[in-house]
This record gives sequence, structure tokens and C-alpha cells, in this order.
Amino acid sequence: MRITGLSWGDIKEVVEKSTRGSLSPSRIVSRPSKVIMPRGVGPLSKAHLKYIRSRGFDPDYLTTTWGVQGIDLAVQLSWRLFIPIIQQNTVVSWTTRTIGKSDAIRYISASPVEESISHKEVLYGADYATHSIVVVEGPTDVWRIGPGAGATFGLNVSYAQLIEIGSYPVRAICFDNSPEAQNRALYLANQLKTMPGETHVIRIESGDDPGSMDEEEVLELRGRFLDN
Repeated sequence: MRITGLSWGDIKEVVEKSTRGSLSPSRIVSRPSKVIMPRGVGPLSKAHLKYIRSRGFDPDYLTTTWGVQGIDLAVQLSWRLFIPIIQQNTVVSWTTRTIGKSDAIRYISASPVEESISHKEVLYGADYATHSIVVVEGPTDVWRIGPGAGATFGLNVSYAQLIEIGSYPVRAICFDNSPEAQNRALYLANQLKTMPGETHVIRIESGDDPGSMDEEEVLELRGRFLDN
């Protein structure tokens, strides 16, 4: 309704016509009303603290602002950071980030039956964004930039995430420096051109990804888009 200016009745008719028969019963997921947490979540251990500091983050900042906890020895998800995904002050899902160098899978997120809202339907950190948002790929990128950044959990941006990004009058897309990520950033920017507001694509200079930016570039980015 916000994008097209059509009435609710008109939108409902369009949606029903476009989706009728598109979902089979096997693809319909019944989501819990309450998030199911993984086992073993607790305070950050020495191993977690060592990893966090090695990445240049303050553990107190991560626990206080972002609610980060740790998972030690567990049946699944051992030695990971537990990262709650919050929307409107409510935990709706979660993801985890490995602290081990040998673990090839960096992020493992909640399955559909463990989350009340899909993590691909929200932007991580969006509760802190107001007039503008800096769109990044992952939670560590959000931590580095600070409140006002929002992560899409990867390069693939869902329709729900696209609509949420487009609701901000000013949006800056700040993906990794890899060719694939930069192409995705330009593609996302082109999609956002159909929505009111302004869109910028930012290429970082002090690292390979936003999570490794130096303080000077972070301050410059915040001064341009977030702290005005």
C-alpha cells in the first residue's frame, strides 16, 4: 500500500491472484509463537571473550547493546556466539557465529520451526535505525558500524527485507568488496530506485568488509548517513 498508493482491497485482490495455488502443503511452515532457543546458551566464556577481542570488539558492548551470549560444549553449535535477532524489542529468531578457525560454516541460524519470524524477513539491528539505515550483510558488520546499520544475513535480499529497506528515506548499501557482493549491491540499489527516498552504494577502503573497517572510516560513514 505504501509503495503503490492502492487501497487495501485492491492490494488484497492482486496478492490473491498472484499467489493462488503457488504454495503446496509441504512448503507451508507452521511457526511457533515463541522462539525455541538452542541448548547451551549462557554467559561468554574465556574462549568467546578472546575471539571477540581478537576481532576488535568490546565484549561489554556486544552483550549490553546486542544481547550476545556464548555456547560452549553442546550437542550442536559448540563454541559459537549466540546472537539474538530482535524486532520491536522482541526476540523473533537467532543466529550463531563460530569462534573456531577450522569451522567452515561461519553462521548457523534458527530453522523455520525454531523462529517466530523468519530471520530472512527482518533486518538485524533495524530497531536502532530511524531516518536512515546502512545495509550490510552480517551481524559483525552491524556491530562495527553501530546502531543504525541493518544486516540482511547474506547477499540474497528477500522481498520482505527489500520493502523494509525501502521504508527508510535514506539507505546506504555497504557490502563486501568482492565483485559478487558489489554486483549484488548495485542490483539492490536498482530495485530501491522504484521507492521514494535516496539510495547510495558505499565501497569501503580500509578493509575487505564492513566488519574490518578502521575507526576513521566508520566515523566518516556514520557522519555522512547516521549521526546527522
